[in-house]
Amino acid sequence: MNRQSSTMLVAMLFTACTTSPGPMIDAPSEKPRTDSMSMRYSELVLKLMGDWIDSISEPGAVIHEQWQRTDDGFHSGLGFVMVEQDTVFIEHLSLAYDSIGAVSYDVRVPSQNEGGTVRFPLTACIGDSMVFENPAHDFPQRIVYAFQANGDWIARVSGRGKDGAQRGFSYRFKRAMAQATP
Repeated sequence: MNRQSSTMLVAMLFTACTTSPGPMIDAPSEKPRTDSMSMRYSELVLKLMGDWIDSISEPGAVIHEQWQRTDDGFHSGLGFVMVEQDTVFIEHLSLAYDSIGAVSYDVRVPSQNEGGTVRFPLTACIGDSMVFENPAHDFPQRIVYAFQANGDWIARVSGRGKDGAQRGFSYRFKRAMAQATP
């Protein structure tokens, strides 16, 4: 996955969409979260709801994420990248509990992974950060959302590329004043 595709992947993490069926690229099964981790996750994910933009991390592009709560255990999102008036990338996102109580961050980019969903289980929820990891995925293997004291979110995408080299990049999302559409 190149940087532009990764940029678009992170951008799509925030808009209200549903995940459509397709092949699932699963990470290894996770144990249910502890009560304290679930409580912290619940607090943080509520702060994530709404419309977010990053207009400085990618010159010439504006990255959007839009999140909404759809029921008690499911939050849906859409990420997209705009260059001028053109939508150049879209990804469908969700945050949900599975049948054993584990949380995962699921991403579907129609043009990647045969249109299937890639699952990133929540592996840590410490302080104001949520860490999602899938070591079996090509790139990224790790996605971190860190809530900042000023109300912004830093999203960090990282892992090893096809060449084995470690790489990553970050986005600073600010709450959007008006809703954008892809």
